[in-house]
Amino acid sequence: MNKKEARHQLIRSLITETKVHTQHELRELLEKNGISVTQATLSRDMKELNLIKINDINHESTETYYEIHSISQERWEKRLRFYMEDALVMLFPVQHQVVLKTLPGLAQSFGSILDSILLPEILATVCGDDTCLIICEDNEKAQQCFEKLSQYTPPFFFSKR
Repeated sequence: MNKKEARHQLIRSLITETKVHTQHELRELLEKNGISVTQATLSRDMKELNLIKINDINHESTETYYEIHSISQERWEKRLRFYMEDALVMLFPVQHQVVLKTLPGLAQSFGSILDSILLPEILATVCGDDTCLIICEDNEKAQQCFEKLSQYTPPFFFSKR
């Protein structure tokens, strides 16, 4: 198990066993367990682990804490297929990127889904109103990403190659 996997396992345990209220609190718990991380690394870990903040309303007060939000990979892929069928306008690779054009207002949703699916070819997504720029490490990774995403498009969809 590499360092990242061990850190993720510890974060899962901490979140499951105790109510962690803030990112700072989680960072302190990690340090007590011998793991020092930067705020940026911890933010990435929290995103990758699908940690969400829960509002627990008691009789007298509201308490917020983190939980693991578990949406299966299969469910994200179904959501991507649905969006591709209903809102995709164009998909094409450009050097080390893939450009995904959507109906107005839906690029952010595509970006969120792509970030959640965690395709290894994708380094980041940058989304506007109707365009999602998918940034990959190099041209080859962009082509692989394009081919994977093309599998989710409807059979009648035309994309540039």
